[in-house]
Amino acid sequence: MLEQTEERARVRQALGALKTDQVALILLRAEGLSYAELAAALRLKQGSVGTLLARAEEAFRKEYVHRYGKPSTS
Repeated sequence: MLEQTEERARVRQALGALKTDQVALILLRAEGLSYAELAAALRLKQGSVGTLLARAEEAFRKEYVHRYGKPSTS
C-alpha cells in the first residue's frame, strides 16, 4: 500500500511539470473518453487529438524518467 501511495505521488509530481492541456488530455483519456469526446471537451480538432495525446504521453514519460528513472513493472 505504501508503494502505491508513493507511486501516485510520483505520478502527480511528473504531471505537475507538464502543460495544463497535456495533463487534461492524459487524465481525460485515462477516464475513458474517446478521441471525439476529448476533442469536444478540450475544443480541439478531432484529427489532432491522437498526435497531441501521443506528445503529452511522451512528455509525461520523459518527465517521469528524468525524475525517478524507469518505472517498476511490478
